[in-house]
Amino acid sequence: MRSFSHTIKKYLNMVGREATVIKANGGEDKFFAVVEQTWKRNKTNFTDRAMIPGRVYNEYCEILCPYDINLKQYGKNDTFLIEGEYYELCRAEQVVAFGEIQFYRGIIKKIREVDTNVFD
Repeated sequence: MRSFSHTIKKYLNMVGREATVIKANGGEDKFFAVVEQTWKRNKTNFTDRAMIPGRVYNEYCEILCPYDINLKQYGKNDTFLIEGEYYELCRAEQVVAFGEIQFYRGIIKKIREVDTNVFD
């Protein structure tokens, strides 16, 4: 059987969003990825909650990346920039079929700006 990793990468380049990973060490990686909000499937697990210091936003997305972008190499200090929104990586895994990595899948969480005066 043949590998589909190159075909998947081709379609990610066609339908995906441009993503930039700003690494903690100062480097950048750019690629195309498909990003889908997970709360569209199960809203009850991802609703915002009011807490004493402010609001907690649970906006998680699933990200699919090509085989040559190893999501597992990125850590909590690396920031994903996708269409003007910032995300942090929560989880990453490789999808293997026919003995080869076909693509990477991960869960990213939207980073919200922190209010400076939450007690006012």
